[in-house]
Amino acid sequence: MTIVRRFLLAPSFARLIRKERGSQRVTEGYFPTQSGRNSHVLLDGNQCHLVLVTPEEGIASEERTEVPRAHADALLDVCAGRTVYERARIAVGGGREALVDRITHPGVLDLVSIEFEDRDEAASFLFPAWFGPEVSADASFDRRALALEGVPAVGDVPLTNAALEALLDTLEDRVARARFSAPAPRRATNDTSVIDALRRLASPDPAAAEAAPAGSGEDASARALPRSNFAARGETGEAQAAAEGETDPDARIDDVIASLSQALGNQSAPAAPEGSAPTMPDVERPVTRLRRFGA
Repeated sequence: MTIVRRFLLAPSFARLIRKERGSQRVTEGYFPTQSGRNSHVLLDGNQCHLVLVTPEEGIASEERTEVPRAHADALLDVCAGRTVYERARIAVGGGREALVDRITHPGVLDLVSIEFEDRDEAASFLFPAWFGPEVSADASFDRRALALEGVPAVGDVPLTNAALEALLDTLEDRVARARFSAPAPRRATNDTSVIDALRRLASPDPAAAEAAPAGSGEDASARALPRSNFAARGETGEAQAAAEGETDPDARIDDVIASLSQALGNQSAPAAPEGSAPTMPDVERPVTRLRRFGA
């Protein structure tokens, strides 16, 4: 058994919610009441159901039977009336979800509703400030009545700054959003190893700094000679790279970039024919050259 509390909603609020949360088109076709029971056909995305509703002491009990799409389309052709609406879902706290409906047929109307399992839950619910006037007791706002009798006349729903602030707070609730969204896909293992290497490069190892104390006898200025000094002494590029590898972080950066280039080349390059010599990816050479001979 389900109890529904229904409220009017300002059109601008409904539009903002659909923009932030997305929506799905729903079509319902209603048949005349027979033997005190109501029935309608429901098309919600790729799902089609025939719904039988039996009122019991003011509470509606639903039974749903899945039907093929062709049968649902045939039932829609012979129904007495239908409603078409765009439905969005938004968390409103306490583990509850509100259904925001922008009805487009047979008229235009914006409603927000929440379903409850029993009367006590429904009575104790404190609706947010961005909800409009409640119309739960007015049967003309039931979707069945809308389909068979049309949309009743509704004035402007009051808009206040407090209501807008409350809606924005709800939309920006990251915890509620995560509850109704799929988890992000995990990164590949190769990507993680490269990122870890870059992080280690960005954070110098304090143990290496402690291994060479200030009074170790090595001249710090000699270890940190600029590249121009190597060129003035006529030292080769290999000697320069070896000297820089001791203290200059550029050599470590070269190694990481070369490894990254190699990994990217292995992933994107086609497999080499059998018997041919392996070739280095083209992306490694210009990157290494720029790092080695750059100012």
